[in-house]
Amino acid sequence: MKLKSLLLALALVAALASSALAGTPATVHFFVVPAAVSDEKLHDLNTYLIKNAGGFTASRSTGGDIGTLGKEYAPENVSYMVSAPKNMGKEIGAYLKQKLGLKQVFLLTWPAERLAE
Repeated sequence: MKLKSLLLALALVAALASSALAGTPATVHFFVVPAAVSDEKLHDLNTYLIKNAGGFTASRSTGGDIGTLGKEYAPENVSYMVSAPKNMGKEIGAYLKQKLGLKQVFLLTWPAERLAE
C-alpha cells in the first residue's frame, strides 16, 4: 500500500512539474565578453554557466564596449544571455574579472518570469 501511494505521489509530481515552473521567478543576465578571450577560457566560462545557472545562450556580435562611447570603434564580442533562478550578477561579474582577466565588466540583470509553454 505504501509503495502504491509513493508511486502515485511521484507520478503526480512529475505530471505537475512543468506547470509548477510556470510563473517561477528568474533573473536574466546579459553580459559581453571580448572575442579575443581564448577558446579555453570561453569553454571554462560555458562550463561554469551550465553548472551554476543551468545553461546560457551566446552569440558573436560586433559593437562597442565600455570605453568606446562616442568613438568609431567596433570590437568583436561574444554576447551571453543567462536565465537563473536567482540573481547571479555578482558571481558572474567576479568570475569574468578573476578567471577571464577582464578589468571592466558590462553586465545587465533584470527580473523575469518563466512562462508556461
